[in-house]
Amino acid sequence: MIGVRKRVPGSYRDKDLVYAATARCPCGAGLAHTRRAGLASWDCSSILKGDAIEEGAPGSVQHTDPLPFTFYEIKSEAQPSAKGATTRP
Repeated sequence: MIGVRKRVPGSYRDKDLVYAATARCPCGAGLAHTRRAGLASWDCSSILKGDAIEEGAPGSVQHTDPLPFTFYEIKSEAQPSAKGATTRP
C-alpha cells in the first residue's frame, strides 16, 4: 500500500490535524487525520498539508496510502495512553 502521491489542493494546517502518537509514513512525516468529520482514515501529514512533492518531480518520495480507521489501529496523540507522544512537527 505504498505509492507516490500528488499534492493536495487546499492544504490543511497543523492546527487542523490530529497526529498519530508514533506511526509515521515511509517519507518520515507523521500520520494524521483532519479534525473535521468525513475523513475516516490516517494519511501522511505531508500530503494533507500540501508539502509533498509531485510525482515524478526531483526529490519525490513514496507515501503510504490512506489507512482507514476500520482496518488500522493507530494510536492518536490525543489518547491518554499515548502519554504525550506525538509525531507532530
